[in-house]
Amino acid sequence: MKIGIVSPYDISKTGGVTNHVLNLANELSGKGNKVSIIAPSSDESFNLENINFLNVGNPTLVKFGSTKAAIAVKFTSILNTRKFLLQNSFDLIHIHEPLVPFVSLCSLIFSKVPVILTFHATFNSNWKFKFWGFLFKDWISKAALRICVSKTAGYALKNYGYDINYEIIPNGVDIERFKISKSNLNQELRILFVGRNEDRKGIKILLEAFKIVIRKHSNVTLNLVGEGVSSLSNKYANISNCKFYDHMEGDELVGMYHRSQIFCSPAIENESFGIVLLEAMASGLVVVASDIEGYRGLVNNYENGILFKNRDYEGLARIFCELIENRYLINKLSLNGMHFSKRYSWKEVSQEIILNYEKRVKIG
Repeated sequence: MKIGIVSPYDISKTGGVTNHVLNLANELSGKGNKVSIIAPSSDESFNLENINFLNVGNPTLVKFGSTKAAIAVKFTSILNTRKFLLQNSFDLIHIHEPLVPFVSLCSLIFSKVPVILTFHATFNSNWKFKFWGFLFKDWISKAALRICVSKTAGYALKNYGYDINYEIIPNGVDIERFKISKSNLNQELRILFVGRNEDRKGIKILLEAFKIVIRKHSNVTLNLVGEGVSSLSNKYANISNCKFYDHMEGDELVGMYHRSQIFCSPAIENESFGIVLLEAMASGLVVVASDIEGYRGLVNNYENGILFKNRDYEGLARIFCELIENRYLINKLSLNGMHFSKRYSWKEVSQEIILNYEKRVKIG
């Protein structure tokens, strides 16, 4: 098949949707399909082996509710997208976040071939989202297939005002990339956070919990990695054993996972899936996450990770101390997490997507 994959977000920066798009494209290409990616990129030299890539333009950071995203907003990005779609005879177009301006939205409108839509995000109900959904309801309804990465993402469709059918096909994780070669349990204990510096990510909750932990266990380190995170270093300079790092890519990020034993995501809202949880499990880390809808589908409490009450930093601190004082529990949850993450390998997830392509789209 000749497949076009569209993403509205900066393809050169690590992120949940971006990782999904790149891994799916690699799997599809590896199975003999001719794949193109259409997306903005802040890195003009960005390219992919065996995959055609159209950079529709340099992205701009735009705020969406409680988060920010780098998307293409210039009129030229619309023209570039339309021209590319018209010049290439795709069998299908797979559009991620189809209602995000402008690349995904324009692909939805301009495509002359069957479209597959994947919805990733979750958000609170708002009249603006309902109005936006109403404007493009006809195009969304005519799609050959609609995919949501989780039940939570499916619920968000109702916030657009849609009552339509969809398939749940989860995010995947690159098992081989994050696979750790040897146990790191004998090392100094390190807790890791990976995410943007946004209120909804719960960094303040994590730091308050770590203040409690460090009073009892002086040999534990907390590393925080993500866009805008290093700006917190002065504000929280009084917390010992706490280090702040900006956005990381590739092997540098994987190395941070592999040098840690505990991963914490204290997000307070708007997480539809939590791909970082799977990456952490695949890396052999014990996952500690807030008890929110998007995470409960991945973490079975005290089986492959631990959930704590949302916003409860004292409860989070107690869980950290429990793990620090019980290496057997760390080992158990680490092994169970690695085993669990294999269910979400990209080999398995991509095969499910391909089967749905073949059911919904007639080729030739």
